[in-house]
Amino acid sequence: MKIQKIYDKGSREINEDELLTQDNLFAVFDGATSLIKYVNEKGETGGRLAAKIAKEVFSKNDKSLNGLVEGANDKILEEMKKVGIDSNQKESLWSTAVAAIKINKEEIEFFTIADCLTLVVFKDGSHKLLVDYFDFDLESMKKWKELANKKVKDIFNVLIKDEIELRRQANVKFGALNGEKEAINFFEFGKIDLKDIKSIILFTDGLLIPKEDPEATEDWNLFVKIYQKKGLKGLLDYVRSIEKTDPLCWKYPRYKQHDDVAAIGIDFV
Repeated sequence: MKIQKIYDKGSREINEDELLTQDNLFAVFDGATSLIKYVNEKGETGGRLAAKIAKEVFSKNDKSLNGLVEGANDKILEEMKKVGIDSNQKESLWSTAVAAIKINKEEIEFFTIADCLTLVVFKDGSHKLLVDYFDFDLESMKKWKELANKKVKDIFNVLIKDEIELRRQANVKFGALNGEKEAINFFEFGKIDLKDIKSIILFTDGLLIPKEDPEATEDWNLFVKIYQKKGLKGLLDYVRSIEKTDPLCWKYPRYKQHDDVAAIGIDFV
């Protein structure tokens, strides 16, 4: 195996993403900042802590994927309780998305929750996501586009009530690893045969190619083409080059100019 990794901070003070390569286990974590602000003495946000806690549990690699996921979710709840986070106020919860795989002799086990993604490229040139991408930010981005067309500035804060309501839908309409027992309803596990796979890419949503129309489908053909030609670094450079042209997030609706990115590319050679 040939392994590539990228870890790049976005527009804010800290990177709330994490990545892990531990023996046969590979994972990326995308922390979501709690909308009721919490920062510890080290300056770490709730999203940063959720991703960090999940990574620490996964790094032990001492259980099945299912066991690691449940352990991470329980540990997030435990750590929130220690500092008095109100678990009944969903927008206060420390939350992270996860995509993880275990590579075994003849197959790959995989897990996904929320908007971390795993894309497989096959030897015949085809590709697919192991779990379909559910864009739970779509309605927010449609409103964002309407406001951007009116040249409204600081759109995030204009839509903050919408964002709080969206966060309250975690583990109701979409999954999040945030200590809630209901997260189990959104766990996506599976297995795939290893013999036909050429590459596998795990990544947080900061690596998605920006698009002008929030309702447009992702251009996975372009994503794979750039990866195969220029690797993960080339993909990151391409995304960042587009984002630099749109500092107010008007042309390409998104929450901030640059999102955090954590990604792992595995090529079987």
